[in-house]
Amino acid sequence: MVQTSLSKLESLEGVGKFLRSELTIEQLQLQAKAQSDLDANNTMNVARLKLFDLFNRRSKSVA
Repeated sequence: MVQTSLSKLESLEGVGKFLRSELTIEQLQLQAKAQSDLDANNTMNVARLKLFDLFNRRSKSVA
């Protein structure tokens, strides 16, 4: 069985100590249900591409 990051987090004892003070496991669960796995993956990929694009632009301006 493949475990998502959220399901692993949920399985930890005292999960609250691993979260930011303003965030609850219930909020994460609601956010996870708001998107399909495919939509969440696409959102993450877009964010990752933007981040790496930012790194590439910075390295070119420094060089």
